[in-house]
Amino acid sequence: MIEYRHHLTDLPGDKSFVEIPFEVGTDIERIEVSYLFPTGSEGSVIDIGLAHRGRMRGWTGSEYGHLFFAEDRASAGYHPGPLAGAWHVVLGVVKHGPTAWVDLTIRLIPRTKAWLAGDLHSHTEHSDGGAPVAFVAERAAAGGLDFLALTDHNTTAQNRLCPQDNGILLIPGMELTSYWGHTNFLGLKEPIHDWRCSTPENVPQKMAEAREAGATVVINHPFQNSAGGRWQGAFDHFDALEIWNGNWARHNEEALALWQEMLAQGRRIPATGGSDWHLKNRRRHGFPANRLLVETRSITGILQAVRQGRGVVASAPDETMAWPEDGLRFGDTATHAGLRLTGLAPGDEVRVVSARGPEALHTAQAPEMALDLTLTSAFLRIEVWRGPQPRLFTNPIWAD
Repeated sequence: MIEYRHHLTDLPGDKSFVEIPFEVGTDIERIEVSYLFPTGSEGSVIDIGLAHRGRMRGWTGSEYGHLFFAEDRASAGYHPGPLAGAWHVVLGVVKHGPTAWVDLTIRLIPRTKAWLAGDLHSHTEHSDGGAPVAFVAERAAAGGLDFLALTDHNTTAQNRLCPQDNGILLIPGMELTSYWGHTNFLGLKEPIHDWRCSTPENVPQKMAEAREAGATVVINHPFQNSAGGRWQGAFDHFDALEIWNGNWARHNEEALALWQEMLAQGRRIPATGGSDWHLKNRRRHGFPANRLLVETRSITGILQAVRQGRGVVASAPDETMAWPEDGLRFGDTATHAGLRLTGLAPGDEVRVVSARGPEALHTAQAPEMALDLTLTSAFLRIEVWRGPQPRLFTNPIWAD
């Protein structure tokens, strides 16, 4: 952390401004600003705001003594966005008391890797979710999630209402819902111009359009037992495959088998999961959960981790988990891999799966387990099962 402290006493008179410059590098993830001035009988009134590259990014008067900025969220009254560049704390001296002074602290918090948990498939009242965006966000945050994607069917209206100041990152999205399958477009408020697909060929065209615009594209529940929900097109123009949708069922087993087949063919397709939450289907956000190792706590960082396969699909946001050791990450290439598993129950089956299929089976005897693996095939990944129910699927580590 970089910290700057200022004690300002040489303030101008009433109805004036003071600017305190500071520079933010590309390695900074969060800006925090705190200030204090004498009020009450001293009679000072000193407002505050911040400017970035000569343009105001917000102003809150003297309402708050502590402010923060990040790429995707900021204190009320301020605009989130890029952080790098020249900044100024702007003080507005409304009234100069007899002994006016300001104590100002600027803290620059660098980017650090972190494991975040979230849900990449959910709905609101803007399609058939049955609940307002604020309710959905509060419910997901109360369930321990760090992020939630809003993926209403063929609409982006929900993305205009994303409140980013409630402790959870809301990822703008849309579920392209066609007669030939469903796919999520994540990360953009308006990923495509027109969602309508009149022919099967239109579906990959829309996917390519969204991807070209910068969206992360995930094919959803490819074997869902409905005419429109079942994937009926080619597996092109996408970044990840949803292998676990809602409660574990037959269509998820088929998606898992398809994913394994793709991996064995050498296609480096990351896996995701999603609750596909609707108020009427009695599911819970984060069941299943995506647990991702991110480079930065931002929507950009989360979706980059999705595309690179930097995580696992878990039954819950805070239960069974696996971590590579010695700086290795899921999605990396290696010849050996040390893994640590936690949240196990006695009798859980830990399966080691390669391009050839299941390679080894370990039975948990304690809550934790360590594995030392040698890659003799194109990849290795881990599955944890508790009876007929899965607890965890890791993305692969690839052979070097």
